[in-house]
Amino acid sequence: MARIHPTRRRSTLALRQRKAALLGQVAVHSDLMRASFVERYGQCGKPNCRCHQGEKHGPFFYLTQCLAVGKMKKFLLKTPEQQQRARQGIAHFNELYDALEELSQINSELLRRGESLVEQNR
Repeated sequence: MARIHPTRRRSTLALRQRKAALLGQVAVHSDLMRASFVERYGQCGKPNCRCHQGEKHGPFFYLTQCLAVGKMKKFLLKTPEQQQRARQGIAHFNELYDALEELSQINSELLRRGESLVEQNR
């Protein structure tokens, strides 16, 4: 869910300054991933195992991606290094997404005000 930025209460100059700052900060990291990091616990098929008395096996860590309607990609992250790289890639994606969302809201407000979306060289 996108965060709502208070664009209507800011001056056009302040919006343009924030837009310039965002454009200067936006970084596309090569490791970014649009995915979820999932922690799971499970039960095995052995009837006398402790997992059937409440002590489930795990945690197991998975990376999941929704590729299209009904198409999921999921795989087990076996090593702590894989888990850390997955967390970092997801964090990089979320940072980029948040910056793009704020930029989009600023541009929408500038358009509503009848302002140009492209900076004019002065």
